[in-house]
Amino acid sequence: MNLIGVVAALGALLALSECAPVESTDTDQKSDLLSYESVQGQEMYRFKYETSDGQFREEVGMLINVGTPEQELMLMGQYGYKSKDGTMVMVMYTSGKKGYRARTVTRNAWDKDLRMKAILSLLMG
Repeated sequence: MNLIGVVAALGALLALSECAPVESTDTDQKSDLLSYESVQGQEMYRFKYETSDGQFREEVGMLINVGTPEQELMLMGQYGYKSKDGTMVMVMYTSGKKGYRARTVTRNAWDKDLRMKAILSLLMG
């Protein structure tokens, strides 16, 4: 998969990243699985889930430069949760030949521009 494919996959990941915060902060409250999706292919995988207490995780893994000496597995993902004080915490990460890189963003309200800037900062190093 080339750089355009990686950017397209990243765009898809961002489109899936909409998450509505949940108001309850009761730590004894049980959490239900609201959604789960998993796709596996020969050169990629993708999964995501969201729970009723506001937790979510999404990850895409793909082989890049398949069949060449530069072949590598590249991962991109994010996970998030609502802290006890109501702050939304989101961690976005990438992993590849340059190692593991993560950015943590905390906000009371998510904004698309903030997520895009954080993802681009991970890709650009």
